[in-house]
Amino acid sequence: MKRLERGASEDLASFQLLDGSTYRYDRLETYRELFLHGYALQLGMGDNWPEPPEIFRKLLQAKDAAAALERFMPENSQGAFVNFAQLYDADILVRERRLVPLTHEPVEDLSG
Repeated sequence: MKRLERGASEDLASFQLLDGSTYRYDRLETYRELFLHGYALQLGMGDNWPEPPEIFRKLLQAKDAAAALERFMPENSQGAFVNFAQLYDADILVRERRLVPLTHEPVEDLSG
């Protein structure tokens, strides 16, 4: 049984939390959720999300928040679909362990 659990967890990424536990997440699923959340925020539709995705809440609890956050920063911020630094104030997350969204005005409907 332990071998199956270990094999399953090898596909997961992880980081340590303040309480000493390890938070594990599926990279593909997490990036999908981050993309959808980021897309909504950048279009000014953040109200569609009652709370940020779990990964953001867990980043607040990370033992080394800066290192954990670095995993979600794109190598090329110009070509990235979603850049965390354009969604939330990364400095406040690391220093104060709070999520402060960067506001975006709703996109103007040009269909009419």
